[in-house]
Formats: sequence, structure tokens, C-alpha cells
Amino acid sequence: MDESKQLNPDIMDIIYGKKELKKLTLYPLSVGDQFTVTNMVTEVAQTLVAAQKTSKLDDLVFVTALMAALENNLGKILSLVASIPEDESKNIINDLTNTQLVDVVDAVWIVSYEPALKKGKGLYERAKSVFNSKESLPSSSDSIPSTDLRTSTDAATKMAE
Repeated sequence: MDESKQLNPDIMDIIYGKKELKKLTLYPLSVGDQFTVTNMVTEVAQTLVAAQKTSKLDDLVFVTALMAALENNLGKILSLVASIPEDESKNIINDLTNTQLVDVVDAVWIVSYEPALKKGKGLYERAKSVFNSKESLPSSSDSIPSTDLRTSTDAATKMAE
């Protein structure tokens, strides 16, 4: 066996359906796919912030923006996390209930975002402790040992005479 570190992907099965239950296998997002999904979510957040600036962000505006974002992006996201063609993801969307959709979103968060966030924060804290170390090099004045010589100009003058 190769001595390099083996990483086992977190694969989850989600049961979904309105009338007939089916299984959907979710895979971790690759880093590239995670960037894509994050950009989609960021666009939705920017839309909501813009709506809040122009008018009061009430429940209707929020739900309308959220539903439009889901309609535009959910098929793409499902094709990324379930490794299925985007046209097949539309059939899954038609069978998902709201609760099951939240379960899918939660699974994607738990597998692809949460561990990276926790480990990233841990790496940041460790790096911060290394680079902000209180132990510094001794100052140049401390590096020369004291010889405790006590010479006075009077003693030097008397010796010269």
C-alpha cells in the first residue's frame, strides 16, 4: 500500500420522494465545484442585500429571491453533488419536498463546507500562534555580556601621573 495519506470521501445517501421513496447518493464537492456553488450562493446573498437596500426586505421579497435562485441553480448544484446529468436533476427536484431539500443542503454543508471551515480556523489559529510568538530575539544591547568594570577618570588620571 502506498505510504501517502489516504483520504476517504464522505458519501451520503439521502432518501427523497413525495409518494415513492428513492435513494440519492451525495458526494463531496471538489474544490472547483465548491467554488462554483459558493459563487452561486454569494450571488443570491448579493441579491438579497440589494433588495434590502432598495426596500424593506420582507418575507415576500426574501422568499421570491430565494425561490428564483433555487430555480436557477438547484439543478446545477444537484448535478455537482450527486454526479448526475443536470436534466436528471430536474426529475429529482420535482420529487423533493421542502424538508428533503433542506436535508440535502444540510448534507452538502456537513460534508463539503463544515470540515474545511473548522480545519481552516484551526490552521489559522496555529499559524497565528507561530507568527505572533512572544519570544523574540534578544536586543543588541542585551547580547553583550557585562564585564562589570568600574573605571573612573580620576583613577585613570592618577595612574597616568
